[in-house]
Formats: sequence, structure tokens, C-alpha cells
Amino acid sequence: MTAAERAAFEEAERQRQAETTARQDAVRRDRNLLSRYPDEAAHQRAREAALDDLRKSIATSQRRIAELQKERAGLQQEAEFYVGRTMPFKLRQQIEDNSVSTEAQKTLVANAQAELVRINALYDAELARLRRLWAGEPPGSVDEPARPASEAGSATRRTEPRSR
Repeated sequence: MTAAERAAFEEAERQRQAETTARQDAVRRDRNLLSRYPDEAAHQRAREAALDDLRKSIATSQRRIAELQKERAGLQQEAEFYVGRTMPFKLRQQIEDNSVSTEAQKTLVANAQAELVRINALYDAELARLRRLWAGEPPGSVDEPARPASEAGSATRRTEPRSR
């Protein structure tokens, strides 16, 4: 073979090897899913476990926001005493600290809610895949939307419950 033919042959061989590896990975992933989630109830329990900590975090942040609002009301009431006069530094600082804390808690809630949406989307996609596998499609035959390997692995690890 010429150098160009050899390069083309080697590239085709690499491509075939990559496709074979991808198929084997898909079969392995599907078999792992089926062993981890033998039925829809097991999958739902895993989803709830993954979402439980986020829900608790959101509830805690919302309670803290309510506390900060009550504190803010007291500070505002005290600040009314200084209308037309210079407010003491300590009071101004307390009001500013309260505002910053409230915004931080709101950001935490927003981030946790975005994470809830992301985890639910992952579990929804996984459930759709599992339903096709439970219906009898052979492992590796279900098309999966392409996503980076780093995201696929880390998302599964992050959302799975630790105890089994």
C-alpha cells in the first residue's frame, strides 16, 4: 500500500475500533442501568433520594429568608427613629448585612432549584431509556443523546444515593 492508502486504512481501522468500543460501552451502561433499577419503583426511589437533600436545602434557605425578613422589619423600625438624622454606623451595617445575607439565601435557593430541574431531566431521560429496555429492547440498542463522558459519569455519581 502507498502511504496515503495506509493512512486511510489506519484511520478506517481506528474509526471501526471507536465504534466497537462505543457499542460495548452502551451495552455495559444499559446492563448497569437494568441491574441498578430492576423496575420503575426502584428508579423512583433513587430519584427521590437524589432530590431529598436539595429539597431540604431549599426549605432551610427559605426558613432563613423568613427569619432575615423579620429581622429586617425590626431594623427598619429602628431606622425610622433616625429619619432626617444620621443613622448610626452599627445600624447601617446591620441593615447591609441583612440585605447581603438575604440575597445569598435567595441565590442558594435559585441554584438548588436549577439543580432540581437538572437532576429531574437526567432521571426523566434515564427512565425513558429504561422503559424501552424493560420493554425488551436489547442492551446497547437504545439510542442515547450524545453527552460528554465526563458529564455522564459525574452526573450519575452525584445523583445516586450512597447506600444500596
